[in-house]
Amino acid sequence: MAAPDIALVIHDLNLTNGQGRYVVEILRRLQSRARFSVFSNTADPAVLRDLSAVQWVHVPAWRRRYIGAVFSFLALSQLAVRRARPGLIHAQGLSCWSADVVTVHMINAVRARKLASRQQRARVFSAIVTPIEHSFYRQSRARHAIVMSRRLGTELAAEYGWNRPLSVIPHGTDTGVFRPARDEAEKLELRGRLGIPGPGLVWLFVGEAVKGLKETIAELPRFPQARLLVVSRSDPEPYRMQAEVLGVAHRVVFAGFTPEPEVAYRAADIFVYPSPYEPFGMVVTEAMSSGLACIVGSEVGAAELMTHGVDGYLFDPTDSASLHRYLETLSGDSGTLRRVGIAARNTIAHHDWNACAEATWQVYQAASSTGSTGVSGLL
Repeated sequence: MAAPDIALVIHDLNLTNGQGRYVVEILRRLQSRARFSVFSNTADPAVLRDLSAVQWVHVPAWRRRYIGAVFSFLALSQLAVRRARPGLIHAQGLSCWSADVVTVHMINAVRARKLASRQQRARVFSAIVTPIEHSFYRQSRARHAIVMSRRLGTELAAEYGWNRPLSVIPHGTDTGVFRPARDEAEKLELRGRLGIPGPGLVWLFVGEAVKGLKETIAELPRFPQARLLVVSRSDPEPYRMQAEVLGVAHRVVFAGFTPEPEVAYRAADIFVYPSPYEPFGMVVTEAMSSGLACIVGSEVGAAELMTHGVDGYLFDPTDSASLHRYLETLSGDSGTLRRVGIAARNTIAHHDWNACAEATWQVYQAASSTGSTGVSGLL
């Protein structure tokens, strides 16, 4: 069967957000197999140079407000794709109404519930977007959904009644970029670069602060030997104040956002991510690939790749005592810390971007076949 012209629709094509990285990594591996085009509002010039066989189509959008960006892009991408008439349309969530394949990165209704007490803005956004999202996933054209975790697939069916073919395809990880420090000397050099003095135990938190930073800082007073490195776009001031009140401000380094998070992973010993909700969480698999022992919220999608006590620890977000218990286990036993980190990297070796791209190609073939029942991606 000849490969179709395939259009991927996404708001922003770059490597600094999860959806963008997913599309770029897929295209890097598949661009020679079909005629691909990307419809997006913005695109990183370096990414476009890398994807030399891919055509980029600019989709205008009103970006002054996030909700305005979502709806203006949804309408204008529809017009742009309709003019191009590709053989197959692969949308990233609520980005193009005429999608044949949809990668579901988030169920907004679920996120609003899980983080309801933490983000008022998310609740408002969900109240507006959820009804549209509900209609989007019930529209008749979409033939196949891709989700990154079984949990997300269950949520898609429960919230929006999805009963068509669905593939569970975890995001990949570049195990060459996300690797452990070669030795203690490299780790210490990287710590110095990040403003962390000398040897000792370093915890790492990466991502939106709402996904467990408060709970992580709250544990520091009981671990006087530990320091915390925070890599996040979120406003650090509320958390600086929390650290000052607890008397641990001198042991917390707020590094802000970095385009090279692999440096932070190599500088750390334990990755702490006690998020109450996350559809997948590439930061988790990046940490595992970097050889870090990870403590992860049990409702994080990437936790499905972990075996509790073997290549990481699953924390119950409703039980703060369990977070403390696992931090105590790893902080007090360097042998366990090393063993779990090695096992974590071995686990992620089976979930690289090549595997993700191959599984996605199978979805394209299934969705392009008349009468296909699709494929089932298995973890």
